[in-house]
Amino acid sequence: MLEVVFSDSVAAVMAMAFEQQENGISAKIRANGPEGTAAQGGMEGFCHETDEPEHSGWENAIPLEGSREDIINLPLALSVGDISESGIGAGRKAALSLLMGVFPSLAAEVVEQLLDTARKSYALLLERAGKGEAIRIWVGHAPDDVCGLCWLMSELEPMGLDKLDVTLMELPRWETREDGCVVQYTGWGEVEPYRLGGMALLGKKPPVGYLGGLASRWKELQRENAPLRAVMNGRLVSVLEPLYDTVILRELENQPDEFIGVQLVGQVLGTYGLGISESWVALRMEQFIKEGLLVSLTEPEVDAPIYHRMLRKVKR
Repeated sequence: MLEVVFSDSVAAVMAMAFEQQENGISAKIRANGPEGTAAQGGMEGFCHETDEPEHSGWENAIPLEGSREDIINLPLALSVGDISESGIGAGRKAALSLLMGVFPSLAAEVVEQLLDTARKSYALLLERAGKGEAIRIWVGHAPDDVCGLCWLMSELEPMGLDKLDVTLMELPRWETREDGCVVQYTGWGEVEPYRLGGMALLGKKPPVGYLGGLASRWKELQRENAPLRAVMNGRLVSVLEPLYDTVILRELENQPDEFIGVQLVGQVLGTYGLGISESWVALRMEQFIKEGLLVSLTEPEVDAPIYHRMLRKVKR
């Protein structure tokens, strides 16, 4: 079965879950024990370093069947930028370049890596799905995930959605643990790898009409081609760039007169669970500098992302 995800972080979590299955990690944990000595490197090293609940989780995990080769990673950040084109083209490169531009020294390399990963995964998806292989799509509530799902259905529609074997794995809004603790996730990347196998059992087969509706919604969004897309009241909609400014500015008010950029980014993401990337918050902070709301105290010639800069609020 093909496992479709929409970010590197989720792909990494899933790869770890597959490694448990492939290498028999549960047995190794039992052999090592919390105080045992694990071999250096790899998952054994990871398991040795985890605490007792983590050991127990791996020991009792339901395996996620498959292998790392089944992961279809499409880290395209489709909530941002031009979406008028089909496939993975110049518009996606421009959008990713915009987001990665907050890391000046790494932007070009990271963008090429993301595009290479997405294009190879997409080609593999078309090849294997075309042969009738089942597809399981792991979708959270973040705009990039919902956009990814709609985009994917639009891309696969010419193959005949009625001919595809699709399972949707929607991120639970909340989960009650055995100890009574209630956990809320903002994305699949936050879920412990050993939980994926059990959660996979909760996947649902959506009706073809639903999948067709997702494809149609993407075509509508393409015609609108707004600079940003967001999930509002459970619906994916086109919006303007300042959408999140209200909450960013609210947290800016709570910062001292001078602060490091990462403090504001972390506060926004940690407080509101908007499902947006840290790069988008950083881009809006850059806009605030242009508008005179913030001043960068870092020397202009220093190639430093806004996360690392010392910033000063401008009093008005």
